[in-house]
Amino acid sequence: MSDRENLFRPIHKGIRLMLYQLGSGLQAQSFVDTSASNEAVARIKRDLGNSLSSCLLCLLTAHAGHEEKDIFSKIRVHDPEVVALVMKEHGEVARRIHKVATMCDEVIGTTDLARRIEVGDRFIEEVNDLVALYLGHLNREETLLVPVMWQWFNDQEIRAMRMVFYDHLPLSLFETWLRWALPALNQEELIVLYSGLKTPPLSPRLKDWVRLAHENLPLERWLALREGVGVDLPWDFHTTRS
Repeated sequence: MSDRENLFRPIHKGIRLMLYQLGSGLQAQSFVDTSASNEAVARIKRDLGNSLSSCLLCLLTAHAGHEEKDIFSKIRVHDPEVVALVMKEHGEVARRIHKVATMCDEVIGTTDLARRIEVGDRFIEEVNDLVALYLGHLNREETLLVPVMWQWFNDQEIRAMRMVFYDHLPLSLFETWLRWALPALNQEELIVLYSGLKTPPLSPRLKDWVRLAHENLPLERWLALREGVGVDLPWDFHTTRS
């Protein structure tokens, strides 16, 4: 693993964890169980269009918008063709998200049990297609964009982009992202991320970064992170947790 700043790693790992859990939950879902399957589908669709929501589809949509506004605008100056490619993929992802959202309504509105099985199978196929597309898209973003960023921006400049990207989010959305992203990082990646937070420009949410690590990492990982990063962060949380 490179010790250079990688702007995409935390949030992309969080998205992958979301997608893996989404797929895992749907595989065993019985659409004959109307109540349980409608609840599962509604959870996916919940508050679609509200970027402050913690629902999966909302987060994917919001993520694309923040990338385009806060990151791609800076990379486009140096490699417009690569940015155009990933922007085109964002358009296809948005189309697939809309299709999944529409099928959520179809599943919930179907009462005939035999028909529900058919619609449910098609719904899972659409979700599988979205997951496959999005996982490939994340890989391509990293493969294409990270080398461009490392060529044209130093680590301090990349950290400044991270501060804009994360810290200008509403606090509730920032917290939601980190609850997914932090547990998805391995210990070395966590140490690189939090070591970077000690270097200017300092995040105005530095205490929130540390608090969310404390809240969302197992105790042994939290303690190892503190030891690996050193004392230059506000680690003033009790280590005993219920």
